[in-house]
Amino acid sequence: MDMFIHYTALPAGMELGEVVEGLNQAMDDGGVVNDVVVTGQGGRIDLDLEEDFHNPKLAQGAVKSFVMRVGFPQDTIIELGGMKINAYY
Repeated sequence: MDMFIHYTALPAGMELGEVVEGLNQAMDDGGVVNDVVVTGQGGRIDLDLEEDFHNPKLAQGAVKSFVMRVGFPQDTIIELGGMKINAYY
């Protein structure tokens, strides 16, 4: 299952590599960062959630928690199954 994080800026004081590493750790075995697309000031982080052996809802919760904990901007969007929602709602 694919999940995307659309961001306008990275969290203050974090490099993209640190964000990717943090997301991979947060998801544990429930998923992995698959690709990163950088566009101007922001970009998109593509995640592949494990569905066969883990409940993808656990990885979804871990990703949302990570996004809020590290301080992504308030306008960060999480997309799952074609539906986009604000990460902070």
